[in-house]
Amino acid sequence: MSTTRDLRFTTLIGGSPETIFDLIADLPNYGRWLPNSSVFGGTVDVKPYPVRLGTMYLEVGSVQKPGSVTEYDRPKHISFHHTVQLRQRMLSTDVDARIRYTLASRDGGTFVDRRLVLTFSLHGLQSLALPLLLDGFRKENNRTLAALKRYVESQPR
Repeated sequence: MSTTRDLRFTTLIGGSPETIFDLIADLPNYGRWLPNSSVFGGTVDVKPYPVRLGTMYLEVGSVQKPGSVTEYDRPKHISFHHTVQLRQRMLSTDVDARIRYTLASRDGGTFVDRRLVLTFSLHGLQSLALPLLLDGFRKENNRTLAALKRYVESQPR
């Protein structure tokens, strides 16, 4: 059975949309602003680079996430589509993940809206894991936006 969840994460960052867009689009250099976590260990195999519409990549870590750039409209929108390959003892499934950033100038900074649409294929007892999986996605997305905000706002203007 397929289950879809739409999650949104927002923040106001004291920086320009161009600066923030460029950081989000620079996939192989996320290490500049986003520390590794238990599920994110960097982005590799980014082709072609510099990133543009159609660029393919692989996010590595305990969870593999092959993906592509599906929208590239600097500095307003950038979107990604990747497959989160969960391979754990009792849970082996792929999650279809679509991420869309919308950036808008606001109050001398940039309002960042990160929308995450997740489609889970969970069957039987696996469906009991959905709340835990969603919690993990929420934590990682909040961590990502907080790191982006910290980095941008620590840079000299």
